[in-house]
Amino acid sequence: MSRSIFYKFLSIFFLSIFGVSILIAQNFEGKISIINNFPHAYNTHFTIKNEMAMLETETTRGYVKMINNTSSGDKITLTIDNESGDTVAIVKNSNDMQYRNLNKKYSKKRQRSNNVIVKITHETKNINGYKCYKVVANDDKHKGIAWITKEFEIEPNDLFPTLKSQQGAIPKVAKALQNSMEGFVMAMLIINERAKEVNTLSVSVQKIKLNDNVFKVNMETIAVYSEDNVREMMKEAQGNPNKMKRARILLAQIRMQ
Repeated sequence: MSRSIFYKFLSIFFLSIFGVSILIAQNFEGKISIINNFPHAYNTHFTIKNEMAMLETETTRGYVKMINNTSSGDKITLTIDNESGDTVAIVKNSNDMQYRNLNKKYSKKRQRSNNVIVKITHETKNINGYKCYKVVANDDKHKGIAWITKEFEIEPNDLFPTLKSQQGAIPKVAKALQNSMEGFVMAMLIINERAKEVNTLSVSVQKIKLNDNVFKVNMETIAVYSEDNVREMMKEAQGNPNKMKRARILLAQIRMQ
């Protein structure tokens, strides 16, 4: 997966990851699917049990799987490139000193976005068995509605903290809705009134018992990279622009994981 594709994936992925960490805190066990039609966005599927969390998605370039042990800090990102067929695994521990500033816990800031008006209403409805509150927002280009449940106590985005910096990639109205109140976004609708486009996001929740093996990856036959061996690659790549480019892309992916 190229550096630009990987960054694009992370930027759009913020829209899906937001709030999933709350289910870990609630000892949730099961699967969550987030389906949307936002431009360039990807549908994502989460599998969660105790301290383990796994994300799976199909991008325009291939399959991506992320596995995170929120207790130990161990993370694995597995990518399969549709064009080359290459399978690559990237491993790191987010508790390592060099990553700590990238993995601070996320906290919502209920600050007013420029030119965005947000209103938390008293209207409620049941989604996936949870009581959700309606929040509306609009600016000079978009208007949106989100349904958010407060039945989880959360610090959103703790699952993949480095993604917090990617929130700017989504429309201001969507960001304002997500930051409007503590809770989990179960559904969202954003209308671009200028382009006459409608984008939606919906969540399905399935509580099921899971086998621990679903979080294991057989890495015996695939290329595995960590920051240490990528830095060795960079030393060996001196004078070879193609190899150096490859090493720098891998290093960027490790830092962004």
